[in-house]
Amino acid sequence: MPRHQPGNALRIARELYLEATNDSNARPLVVASWQRSIEYKVKSGSLDAPYLDNPNLDSPLARAALPILDTLHEQLADDPVSTMITDRNGVVLSRKVSHDGLTTHLNRVHLAPGHVFAERYVGTNGIGTALASGRPVVIAGRQHYVEELREFHCAAVPILHPTRGTLLGAFNLTTIRQGSDGMLMAFARSVAAQIEAEIAAITSRRERALFQDYMEACSSARPGPVLALNRDVVMMNEQLSAAVTGPDQQALLDHAREIADHARLEGTRSIALPSGRVAELRVSRCRREDSDAGAVFRVRLIGRAQTTPAVSAPPVRSNLGLVGSSPHWLRAVTAGEAAFVAGTRLHLLGEAGVGKRTLVEALHRAHGAGRRLEVRETPLADSLAVTERWLHDIEELLVVSSSVLLLCDVHLLGDQLRKQLAHLLVRNDGSATAQLVTTSQPSMVSAADELDRVCGASVEVPALRHRYGDTEHLARFFLRKYRPSGESTFSPDALTMLQRCPWPENVRQLESVIRGLARRASGRILQAEDLPPECRVSSNKVLTTIEALERDAILRGLMDRNSNVQRTAQDLGISRATMYRKMRRYGIVPSNLT
Repeated sequence: MPRHQPGNALRIARELYLEATNDSNARPLVVASWQRSIEYKVKSGSLDAPYLDNPNLDSPLARAALPILDTLHEQLADDPVSTMITDRNGVVLSRKVSHDGLTTHLNRVHLAPGHVFAERYVGTNGIGTALASGRPVVIAGRQHYVEELREFHCAAVPILHPTRGTLLGAFNLTTIRQGSDGMLMAFARSVAAQIEAEIAAITSRRERALFQDYMEACSSARPGPVLALNRDVVMMNEQLSAAVTGPDQQALLDHAREIADHARLEGTRSIALPSGRVAELRVSRCRREDSDAGAVFRVRLIGRAQTTPAVSAPPVRSNLGLVGSSPHWLRAVTAGEAAFVAGTRLHLLGEAGVGKRTLVEALHRAHGAGRRLEVRETPLADSLAVTERWLHDIEELLVVSSSVLLLCDVHLLGDQLRKQLAHLLVRNDGSATAQLVTTSQPSMVSAADELDRVCGASVEVPALRHRYGDTEHLARFFLRKYRPSGESTFSPDALTMLQRCPWPENVRQLESVIRGLARRASGRILQAEDLPPECRVSSNKVLTTIEALERDAILRGLMDRNSNVQRTAQDLGISRATMYRKMRRYGIVPSNLT
């Protein structure tokens, strides 16, 4: 079958919709949804709602909505009406229904907690279409794309965060009783408004609790510099605002936000600032409310700012051949090198793509003394045979003292296998064993982790967004690597855009971008317009393939329309409110595109 062009898809969607409803006044919102369903290749003759085990019921939306739905459930008694809450991806988090007949109907089509009712899986439906369009919607009977859903009447309303305006999920009413769509929608809007009001109240209580903790820290006998923040609020006392300014302050806030977002990151953490100083952050969390309550930090500054910016330092450490001169990066390299040379078991923590394996390979080249580097990945299968074979392999490698053993991504190990590996290392401690290096992602490792404790040194490799000034050095390095002639360079605007990108996938993503750029762009000077859409965002969120496609479509549309949001939204068939919401989600700032 030939691929449908956008115009043909719209025509086919309209024809299918008119055939199903025999209504010449088909609503554009539903027609657009049918078009998307066709583009997603949803099968109208069969229902496929994937199941997601253990959906997150500790989200702000779930916490606010469940008490309201419990009360509503009592009021509805035996009415054949079901109330549901979904997350922003269309996963049903909660379902309340007291009518046995309706329960049977809902179970038959898998409209139950854990199942995903996004448009891309089940086509036009109340939940999926409300989330995709960002608007309240009633999908009644034959307006559903999949035949099995056409017995239902559904009214769904998107629920937004009261301060951030981000999409949290949706409230959905489903019934098999035909009636007034207006009444159904009015009811759904009323309940959704109650849920949003409760989220606003929770947010207010949370921020008051954070403010109280901040004031207690500031009024202590020796307060020193104090910082408090959550996703919506930043507070710092005069001592901190006067002592840390410019790039140092931005770096401090970046690190503090990441610490506040990860409940496992506790205690004191040392942060290398762009000026060369070190900031020690002692964190205490605001635990009176939910997990988004934030954290209060007492800050201690160590050292003096360098007279010349750290970014002016030479881009390469000659002894290891690694690119980068930011203090945070140099500190990780120095600490890792000291542990490796001393023969200490080394645990490298860092996000995916930061260069943990590259650092190990450089250490091995410089200090391996002829020893063989053995690299082992974490087994993805959890069958007993696979894990026992992997553990036996590690045990045999450990007794080879003439080798360096690198275990990658140990955060992926199951609890039982982690304990077995830790016990194996303890048993071999003190004997002639291979030099051991492990890598993991920091937010996935508990501070009390048994495996981490058996490693003598733990070093955090910084994310690229925290290696201030290194993006330019790395970009030039990769350009020379993939265009070895040395004739190509970046324009100032292109370098500015590369430095401004948060690089959620770190050095690996930067190298991929420069490799593609070196192959595609033909000019000697690479311009900002040669860079791919992913370089024009400010979000450090790692996206799925589908999310990346959506982000790039919005970026290209904005660039084609000279950053005109309204016209771009019209081109994409979404409302302006949805457009702004998606721009916030993907970190798209129109002024950065021109």
